[in-house]
Amino acid sequence: MIENIVIGKPLVELYHLLGEDENDISWQDKTLYTNERFLPKILKDLELIPSISWVKKNKSELFIELNKPDFFQIRLGKKKPPIWIVVGR
Repeated sequence: MIENIVIGKPLVELYHLLGEDENDISWQDKTLYTNERFLPKILKDLELIPSISWVKKNKSELFIELNKPDFFQIRLGKKKPPIWIVVGR
């Protein structure tokens, strides 16, 4: 199960954001790396949502293009675990 999405090239080392310390690598096997910047397409490709239009209808705040460096968490439902998103250059 994917818990982290890394878009582009992060500005800081990922262990600062996703790990306990520089020796913690437990997050690496739960991380997707992509250059796609349209968040609904990423979520659809991961099969976390049924369609891109579902995002526009049910979670319109996630219908975004990620073009600026950022680090945030999203939740797609009460029973689904949160997903951390790291946006780099």
